[in-house]
Amino acid sequence: MKINIFFDIKIIIDNFFAKGNNRTGIYFVAWNVLNFMRKNENLNITLAYSVEREGLTSLKMLKKHPFFSQFKFVCAGASTKTLLQQRMDENRKNKNYIGMFYSYLRLLNLKRKENIHYNEEHFKNAGIYLSPYNAIPQKILEQEHIKKIYILHDVIPLVLPGYFGGIEFNIILNTLNKNIYCFCVSQSCKNDFLKYCGDKLDPNKMFVTHNATNNAYVPNYNKQGLMQILKKYNVEYNPSNKYLFSLCTLEPRKNLPFTISCFLKFIKKHNIQDLYFYLGGGTRRRFKSTMAKILEESDEFKHKIKLLGYIEDSDLNLLYSNSLFFTFLSQYEGFGMPPLEAMQAGTPVITSNNSSLPEVVGDAAISLTYNDEFAIIKAFEDFYFNETLRKDYIARGLERAKMFNWEKCVKQMIEVMSNL
Repeated sequence: MKINIFFDIKIIIDNFFAKGNNRTGIYFVAWNVLNFMRKNENLNITLAYSVEREGLTSLKMLKKHPFFSQFKFVCAGASTKTLLQQRMDENRKNKNYIGMFYSYLRLLNLKRKENIHYNEEHFKNAGIYLSPYNAIPQKILEQEHIKKIYILHDVIPLVLPGYFGGIEFNIILNTLNKNIYCFCVSQSCKNDFLKYCGDKLDPNKMFVTHNATNNAYVPNYNKQGLMQILKKYNVEYNPSNKYLFSLCTLEPRKNLPFTISCFLKFIKKHNIQDLYFYLGGGTRRRFKSTMAKILEESDEFKHKIKLLGYIEDSDLNLLYSNSLFFTFLSQYEGFGMPPLEAMQAGTPVITSNNSSLPEVVGDAAISLTYNDEFAIIKAFEDFYFNETLRKDYIARGLERAKMFNWEKCVKQMIEVMSNL
């Protein structure tokens, strides 16, 4: 008997037509889970959407897309009525009466849309409602016959409240209860949710289903191809030079300025002339403004920092593979995709020893404290001067990366859902 799954596509609608780095990592998780679930003959998947925020234009376009046109779409009601209410409360507190007025108008419009689109008949035979991120709609929460499942990613707003937050995350927390099931992207993620929200969750209903990478990375050391890619990003490449690579945003928790500072001290210490640092993951303009102070303090070596900006997915494999090594010294990760991508591409990895990162890299990377300058510079020295060590970690990384794939992840999810 097939399992009737209603898959919440709010995060997909919000990101599918986005350009460049506006697409989030959580979007790619949702997309891959849906893509691999649709291949299973034992699942009957209906795509569920809420009526607020995603935009009717994007929804109409999505329904016509060849991939999504194979599914049935239904409205699950309003997932963010509470979100608008909280915005009204915030605007009232801040005496932003114009903002409060517009929030009120949107609430009225939301009620009108909900009455038009939500139909309880569509969910009579629903077995499971799966949300890869957004808050489960109130109408679904009220249906006792439906099993509700979240994919949980991280607790960044609770661990690092000064760095990242959002009303949406708070609404998700408010919907958690001991009747809800959860797929956690790492054991660390599960542990953190139990630590901060344990009174709301049943640990026996929480299952670890590790993420995988969005692309199929493989070692590719084609220097000619690399030269063409770097030319696209306005970087002149000399094959006799080396580079290390980093891919992350400018969120403070990613620790990029500190990593760059360590790199500059490393090359200055050894008077290294043939090593560069390529930075990918954000716009050049934002990188320049953020890095200005660091680079000003290192005039002699600032030309060693190359700002690539947003990297297209098709270019990442070669950039990873040809890097002397890859650095990712984040303060906290719910999973940590970039180190896994680098290992798959045949690159030695230096990463932090916190949160989920040791769970991902195991003993296949040099793991250290994210703000330990001495240890970081020592790791740079080890990989730069020791080719044998680099080859050893490349081999370890390739083997470790085999543990993570979307087929395995989705198979685990389906096994759980089959027994609910």
